[in-house]
Amino acid sequence: MAKAIFGIELEVPLKRGVSCNDFRNCLSEAIGRDLVHYTDSGRMVGYHSREYNQNIDKWRVSSDGSLGGFQGRGVEIVSRRRTTLEETKKAMEATRHLIDLDLMKRTTCGGHHVHIGVMHFSAIKRTFNAECELDLAKLVRTKRVKLLEIKIHEVYSYFQPVIDSLLSRSRRSTTNNHYCRPVSRHYLDSLNGDNNHAEGSKQRYLQDRNQRAPLWGNRGVVNFGKIDSYGTVEFRQHQQTYHVATVQNWVRLMHRLTSRCWVQETKNIDPRDFTLTVDGFADYLGLGQNRLRAWMRRRANHFNFSAIAEPRGAHNSNRQIGINRRGNNQPINAIERRQSLVDIIEEELNESVPSQNTTTDGYARGRLRESIILGVANDELTYRNVRNIWRNYRDVVNYPQEHSQTDDIRQAIEHNLPSSILQSYTVSRWERLDWDEIVRTITEGFEE
Repeated sequence: MAKAIFGIELEVPLKRGVSCNDFRNCLSEAIGRDLVHYTDSGRMVGYHSREYNQNIDKWRVSSDGSLGGFQGRGVEIVSRRRTTLEETKKAMEATRHLIDLDLMKRTTCGGHHVHIGVMHFSAIKRTFNAECELDLAKLVRTKRVKLLEIKIHEVYSYFQPVIDSLLSRSRRSTTNNHYCRPVSRHYLDSLNGDNNHAEGSKQRYLQDRNQRAPLWGNRGVVNFGKIDSYGTVEFRQHQQTYHVATVQNWVRLMHRLTSRCWVQETKNIDPRDFTLTVDGFADYLGLGQNRLRAWMRRRANHFNFSAIAEPRGAHNSNRQIGINRRGNNQPINAIERRQSLVDIIEEELNESVPSQNTTTDGYARGRLRESIILGVANDELTYRNVRNIWRNYRDVVNYPQEHSQTDDIRQAIEHNLPSSILQSYTVSRWERLDWDEIVRTITEGFEE
């Protein structure tokens, strides 16, 4: 993602009394005034007006026709076209207090759109100048770009049930939301050989230099409508959100899908060889057991698509103990972890483990932290227990406060997380983890 060219659009309501310039000023303090567009009137810039298009390398506060449900306070926050993950994080964290998050929970209005710069892939840049309108007009008629367009639509259409499981009900392909229409069925029909007419149309499209991309897809969940203007493909299905992790993970996911369809070594992989599950989608994308796969599983579980979220071989996982075994092959259970500090120190001294310096131990704690976060997302029983505790603290008045939320969630992890998941475990590392930070990371996005 370091060299990825992408932009985002966030359709959100401002709090009562917050002006567009209040938002711009706060944004300027976070990322620099030279990266923020100000209008002469102080109001929103017209969506795709000349002023809007002349400032595509700046963040804009724009109007949009889809914001009617935000009680007159809706705006579209449009990033510059070459933003970065770090910049989006700074921008969102600095301005989050100006967004009416409560109103966002009560309406299905708005969305989170991602633009991926497909015309800036290196193989294209060697032949065409993606900044030149004449070159863009030529590019959308080349077979290379048409093959990419078809592949993206085929992959998105095939994995549509999995993608739906990551999103709120209002944004799934089974609804009649005209802002996120599903991919045309002709793409999958021609891939499966179920429609001779569609297959013929595809072949004529690929050979005819007078036809431009896209073939059947425009302004749906995948939008190639502006590829000759901006050199990007737009992914439009995600619901409105102002969670940093959610925004960034959706960007990563859509960029990974796009690049997978483009790169020569992977572009011919058939998506139909993979199951319609989180693991099948992640395997197609070439993801390891990383946080993006875990985020997808957590989202699918959150929206109650447990069959899609279920890990391969989950029924074989060992749920008896929540921690790895020691060298003497004896399990460490929750009772052992409640022993006194003296016992912990004594136990560590008696272990036949080489002493570690601070740097090495810090790395090991980092691996343990990551394995806990991934483990909660990947193990359905642990995930559901954690989510239930979080909901109790959120929903139940006067919840018994014998422990804090962090303590209760930590205890649920100790009792339920399979022993096969944790890496670099020792008692002292477990006790020295920043559990408040781990719980915040695990529960981020639960409110969506």
